[in-house]
Amino acid sequence: MFYCQGVATKRTYDSTRRRERAEEERRATRRRVVDAAHGLFVERGYVATTMADIAAEAGVAVQSVYKAGTSKAELLHMVLDRAVAGDDRELLVSDRAPFTELADEADPRRQVAVIAELIASTQERSAAVQRAFRQAAAVDEVVAATLTDQLHRRLETIAQAVGSISEGSLRHPVAESTDTVWAVGSTEVFLLLRDTLGWDADRFRAWLTRTLTDLLLLPER
Repeated sequence: MFYCQGVATKRTYDSTRRRERAEEERRATRRRVVDAAHGLFVERGYVATTMADIAAEAGVAVQSVYKAGTSKAELLHMVLDRAVAGDDRELLVSDRAPFTELADEADPRRQVAVIAELIASTQERSAAVQRAFRQAAAVDEVVAATLTDQLHRRLETIAQAVGSISEGSLRHPVAESTDTVWAVGSTEVFLLLRDTLGWDADRFRAWLTRTLTDLLLLPER
């Protein structure tokens, strides 16, 4: 009886480990596929990149690419989500450490500086993919719809950030202040300043902090 129980326990353990290893392998393959898609979408563009190209770049079978993302549009979405978040953890931006600092910060000017830093670091990290995403949206209806959803989600995230600032410190209502941050800190503005005027990351970050402070907050008494 004790021997049979031991065998059952061992088999259960082995089965669990096999499932864990299989899941780790799936995650590793998905990561390679997303890495490859990221590089190709940025280098060649969305239209010129095929699923076979991504498979070759990732060193996997085409079937594995479709398991990671059921379509090229979905893969582009996965690439963008990871670029915005900075990693592939299933954790909302609003639940990440820099964002949660806002709720604990009492100084509205420091809060605006944190918001500016979050926007600047995200834009710097994801700008190349954002550009590819917008180019793809011009020729792919699925990507266009995803871009619209992504812009609305970004507005909701910014609304949470601005909502942490005391209304008594704001020049304008929360909704208008949210729209201001959403527009001024947009990818379009970032790309204009960086690609057209040649601004570097530090200059953009400093400008965004000053601009949002002036636009959002009442003067200090």
